[in-house]
Amino acid sequence: MPIRPTLLAEISGALGTFSSLNVTASNDPWDLYEGYTFALVLQAARRLDAAISFEDILGNPTTNIIFRTSPTTIHGPRPPRLPVLYSHAVLRFPRGQELEVHQGIYVSGKSGLPHECDVAVIHRAEGRACRNNFAHPRCSKMVLAAECKFCSALGIPLARGFIGLTSDLGNQDRFFVTNHEYLNLERLLTHHSRAWAHKTVPSEPIEVNRLRSRFETALKEYLTRT
Repeated sequence: MPIRPTLLAEISGALGTFSSLNVTASNDPWDLYEGYTFALVLQAARRLDAAISFEDILGNPTTNIIFRTSPTTIHGPRPPRLPVLYSHAVLRFPRGQELEVHQGIYVSGKSGLPHECDVAVIHRAEGRACRNNFAHPRCSKMVLAAECKFCSALGIPLARGFIGLTSDLGNQDRFFVTNHEYLNLERLLTHHSRAWAHKTVPSEPIEVNRLRSRFETALKEYLTRT
């Protein structure tokens, strides 16, 4: 089965009941790949008995799921401009902890500079504060993040870029996720203690389950600490 309909089917299955979804099988595969990785985070959260709902960029409940196809802020533009009502997931865990899962947002690094995060799980209180105050989430309030690379060929520059990115965002539970494998890239990331996951596509269920389990472990460790 072609990759784009397969990715879309996985996204739809993870989101559950919704009235509309703005991505289709005609979207660029790299945009769908971010949505697919987002879906794997939701699946990991469900394994930990999280209740999942969705909100728009204003914090209102929604069943109209709108993914970003280019990075934007977690908040909308300042009034009177009207925002695009991008969506995020809210995770509510049995002991009361709450997190948000975002796709394609900017996160503030240790330097204070913003960086794009393809998938980011942040503290619920941080998400609310940033929407109210027109600010970027702080990397210290990010539980896990994924850099998603869907491409026909991988190269060392991608690994170097991820190492630089995580030097400012922190490297604990920051994942470099790809649809292919490239040994030299993986060696470089491993040498610099960066987490990576290759061949993460629906046709490779062992690799997919391995990454989903790592997401689950990151969430579980956070829940244990709080």
